[in-house]
Parts: sequence; C-alpha cells; structure tokens
Amino acid sequence: MTVCLDTSVIVALLIDEPSSQQVRAWLRTQDADEVVVGDLAAVEFAASASRWIRTGRIDSAKADYVLASFDILRAQCLPHTHSADDFALAELLVRDFSTKLVAPDALHLASAKNLGAALATLDERLRTAARMKGVELTMPT
Repeated sequence: MTVCLDTSVIVALLIDEPSSQQVRAWLRTQDADEVVVGDLAAVEFAASASRWIRTGRIDSAKADYVLASFDILRAQCLPHTHSADDFALAELLVRDFSTKLVAPDALHLASAKNLGAALATLDERLRTAARMKGVELTMPT
C-alpha cells in the first residue's frame, strides 16, 4: 500500500512531541519504497523549522539537524511533485466548504487521492475530510 505522509506526521517523526513514539513505531512497519513525501511537505517542514527558531522552540543548530534529518527521510521515500491535477482537485476540495480544509491540507488530500494512496496524518480535520472523500487513512498512532 502506498502511503502519503502529511507534514504533521513528519514533524512527529523528527521533533519530539507526545505522538512521536507511536508515529516512529508505525513508520518502522511501513515499506519505505511505498511511502510518499511530496514537495509541499518539504516546504511546510522547512517553514515549521523557521517558525520554531523564531519562537525559541529550537536553536539554529537543532533546526539544521532536523532539516538534514528530513532530507534523509525524503531521500528514502518516494518523491511526489504535485501536478496540475493535484492543484485542481485541491481547489475543488477547498471550495467544498464541508471539508473545512486549508489549502495545504487540501493539496495533501488531493495528492493522496490522485495517487490512489492512503493518507497518514495526525490532523483530525484532514482525517475527517479524507473519510468524506473516500481516501483511505492509515493511522500512525
């Protein structure tokens, strides 16, 4: 089964959070050549690291370390460059107000749907929208 990771899962993998232990254990059960990390996740993760520095959660040395860790993770997974079809579906998902999705989450969901992949997310709103749209979920916790 192909699995798309959203950024919430990647953050829990690389930064200690309450769900980190469960997410790390879950990832060890996955076949790395079937795990997808999209371009959006790279941008979101880098933006998160920047925010963590600005808010004092981590220093720049730790940020460099987690970004390098992300690069290693990404290199071990399937890449995904979001297509025009992904963006078109993401727009439809956002315009469906019942999904309550923000643009980045809609793009994660659209990519998973278009790839025929399961979605791994810790975000409850995104999980709800995935269920609504018939996208399989794989729970990392």
